[in-house]
Formats: sequence, C-alpha cells, structure tokens
Amino acid sequence: MSDFEPRLEQLDIGLFQPISTQTSRGDKRSLLKLQACARQPGQYRYLEIGSHLGGTLQPHYVDPRCERIFSIDKRPAAQPDERGIIYEYHDNSTERMRANLRTAYPQADHDRLVTFDCDASDVNPTDITPRPEFCFIDGEHTNPAVLSDFAFCRQVCADDAVIAFHDTCFVFEGVRQIQRDLTAEGVRFIGVKLGGSVYAILLGEACDRLLAELKPLVEDEAAYFERAQLELERMHLQNRYPILRMLDYPRKIFRRLRRKVG
Repeated sequence: MSDFEPRLEQLDIGLFQPISTQTSRGDKRSLLKLQACARQPGQYRYLEIGSHLGGTLQPHYVDPRCERIFSIDKRPAAQPDERGIIYEYHDNSTERMRANLRTAYPQADHDRLVTFDCDASDVNPTDITPRPEFCFIDGEHTNPAVLSDFAFCRQVCADDAVIAFHDTCFVFEGVRQIQRDLTAEGVRFIGVKLGGSVYAILLGEACDRLLAELKPLVEDEAAYFERAQLELERMHLQNRYPILRMLDYPRKIFRRLRRKVG
C-alpha cells in the first residue's frame, strides 16, 4: 500500500475498510494513533487478543514497520459478556480470518502473522518473541477475562509498551482493578481514556514518550466511567426484564441520571 504512511498520519479510518470490524469511528482513530505511536522508533511488534475476522489487525498487516503480528483468539462460537447475555460468533475461525487478510491484501507478508487458537493464559510466553510494543485486548468482554488477558500482556510485552482495551464501557471495573493493582505494585504507568471506547495504559518510558502525542484524543475518564456504569445498569435491567426493551421508561431514567453526572 504505497500511500499507507500519509493515511496513517492523517488517522484515515479508511484503513479499516476492506475487512469488517465492530469498531466506531472514534475507536478507529484512537487505534490508528496508538499504532502511529508504537512505530515511531522504527520496527515494532503487535499483539491482539480477540481478532475475530481480522478487522483490527489489518492496519498492522500492511504496515511495513510491523515486524510481527501475534493474534490470540480461542475462537468460541459464543461467549459471556458483562452486559449479562451470551454473544454468538458465527463461523469464528482463524482460517476465515487468514482468508480475509489474504484476499484484502494479497501483496502483504503473510508470514508475519502468528496465530494461537486458545485463551491467552494457555499460550507459552516464550512463543511471543520479539516482545510486542503494542497490545490490544478485545477478547471476552468480562472483567475476569480482561484481568487475565492484561496479566498475560504484561508478562510478554516490552517494558515501555502500550496495552489498550476495546469496549471499556463494559469492562471498566476490570480496568479500574488493573489500575489499583499496578499502583500497589509500584509500577510506573499512566492510563488514558481515548476516543470511542478505547482505553490505553502506558507503561514505563511510554509515559514520557507518548502522553503528549495522545493528548488531543484524551477524554474525561471519570465522567466516561460514570456514564458507562449507568448504561450497563440499564442494560442489565432490560436483559433481566426483556419486556422493558419495548418501553422507553428505563432509557428516560438513564437520560436523567446521565445529565446529573455530566
């Protein structure tokens, strides 16, 4: 892709177009900015937990500076979710993802992609070499899974890596626990809420190197988490009493509460 560099610099979300992905416009811009940060020193490695069709892999797949891509996905037909329901993933296979990437990017170096069809906790950390500078967690959207996936990423990533989360609005309690754990351990880090539902934790020297770069996309974390909690409670109520999905009453309550928290 001859025009990749200027498109990445402009945070062109069209880089996600060939393969479908369950990300918003804000998500895409945040992920492209994190990718631009990861590649600043030169070559970098990318690790992703929860790749599904390959949609969020694709900007790295065509990045000439991305030396290695690690994709970890246990490929479930269905999995639990903090929203209180089971989400199904039809035809969720590594073969389908690889076929999507080969079709969309026939000229890419397909050998850079290393896949693991299992939970991250079942991957041998020694198989993740060289250590990735950018990790993205988008697997099972439950707090225990997020804690487990983050622990694995910390074990295998570079000392100054960035570990990002998708759909933070559902797993914010897991992210809060991660912050508490890192603080208790005396680990140097900075957490930043970026556009969409992306949250990133900068480790070590990445705090100094990347915070200024990311600042234009940083949002109010406390307000976001408060709104996310209210919306999640509303979803739980609707999932417990399905008839409420047909009514506007729960949403009216949520809107009033949301105005109170900003």
